[in-house]
Amino acid sequence: MKGLDFLKDVDHERKAAIYAAAHDGKLRNFAYHEELGECRETFSRLLHAVQEGEIGVILTPDAASLAIETSPGWMEAFIQVVKEHEVLIGDHGQDLVYDLREEEDEAQFRGLYSPGEYERERSAPRPLVDAIAQSPFAAAYIERGENWFLATRFEGKDPDAPIYALSSGARGQDVDMLALGHRKELLDVLAPYGINEQGGWCPVPPERRDWLMHTQQQEEAMAAQSADAMEPHRASLPRGAHVRVILPESGQARSKQSRKRRGRKR
Repeated sequence: MKGLDFLKDVDHERKAAIYAAAHDGKLRNFAYHEELGECRETFSRLLHAVQEGEIGVILTPDAASLAIETSPGWMEAFIQVVKEHEVLIGDHGQDLVYDLREEEDEAQFRGLYSPGEYERERSAPRPLVDAIAQSPFAAAYIERGENWFLATRFEGKDPDAPIYALSSGARGQDVDMLALGHRKELLDVLAPYGINEQGGWCPVPPERRDWLMHTQQQEEAMAAQSADAMEPHRASLPRGAHVRVILPESGQARSKQSRKRRGRKR
């Protein structure tokens, strides 16, 4: 291992990149790749810059921060690209320079992160907004008693006031409730179940895509069914009224509206 002074003597024809990350609770964009998993968008941009040969040195306050919210797949891709392009990693906190072409340096760098810790952090319950931001599908779920609840965010006419879709059902069963509205309206629906936005929500991860797609298909069918049922009465409803309909085989009156959904841009 070498100290940071070593960087004074390296070739400076290529750029130096600075990367810093922390668990500070702020909302961020994430990059998702089918094979690699997900990482912060800033980490994705760093890796691509290294791939293009622009970067010669990566400077960071703490080399371990490169692994924050970075999937094992992205981390492995990063290590291989750094080695291929002979990029050095400077750790100011430890006054160290990592040259991953050296076996000792690579072993020590790999020891800075744990795939198991990443999985625990990724799946840990958190506030609703944080969970939605973490999911590549802009979706989060929570379980209470015998029921599950799924919240999905999509853009409305006002980008600063996104629309949310909320569906629910018994564990292991199909959707039996669907609602659409802004965050306050969603929380009003959840309140009788003792659910709020402060905690307990989990991001919908890539491996639950099939469940999410199946649930979305049910939501779309229910929304279309409700729209058809209410069409003859639409003219008589007050502007902005919330409509409740009784769904076949549901036995309960549920509020629901039709909508289109799209995942968060990556």
